[in-house]
Amino acid sequence: MNQKLAAGLSQNQIKMVAAIAMVIDHVGMELLPQFPILRIIGRLAFPVFSYCICEGSRRTHHPVQYVIRLLGMGLLCMVGYGVYARTIYGNVLITFSLSLFALYAFQYWQSCWVQRKTAMRLTGTGVMLGCIGGIWLLCGWMTIDYGFWGVVLPLFAELPAGIWDKYARTSASRKTVRLVGFSAGLLVLALQMGGIQMFSLFALPLLFAYNGKRGERNLKQFFYWFYPVHLLLIGLVSM
Repeated sequence: MNQKLAAGLSQNQIKMVAAIAMVIDHVGMELLPQFPILRIIGRLAFPVFSYCICEGSRRTHHPVQYVIRLLGMGLLCMVGYGVYARTIYGNVLITFSLSLFALYAFQYWQSCWVQRKTAMRLTGTGVMLGCIGGIWLLCGWMTIDYGFWGVVLPLFAELPAGIWDKYARTSASRKTVRLVGFSAGLLVLALQMGGIQMFSLFALPLLFAYNGKRGERNLKQFFYWFYPVHLLLIGLVSM
């Protein structure tokens, strides 16, 4: 046990903590609004899942399937929320789907830039700016959970990683650079949203304890279905 603790926390472990925090947050929002501490605890969830989206964008062998699964589940939840609340709302899965578009646009820009061809660099820059601009317009047109800065939050980890990776000699130094960039983005988001969102900064120690490994079990399907199922259960209780 001491060896496992010394090695840090796996992605499964930090995501499980975030999932529990999310349940507590939504229970506080729907069932027990008189206890603001529940919403404060819930601020841990979004930063952890957001950072894991950045990790997943670099590690997946099937990026198109990754986007389709996440976006499909987000649209399913959007339809369910629309029937329940009679409004269009971009839930957090839509937020993360847009984050993936931004991350892949940046990674495409990187691949174009290293070729040192003007046409490719212009193409990559156009794709990157077009994607970010499209996300900004979409966030202005409809309500997206955590807004524009929430969508681009994973980019704050990816941007310094893309610049620093070729200079960093150890995985620890690359991890530190990513988390410093992500911390800056999380601070920007907290300041932009205000209120209890400042407590999201308490997720940073958890992320710094992350060892960069997925964990012994494949819990991908669990985390895909966790979001809609727990919302459905809480909604049924509140009704």
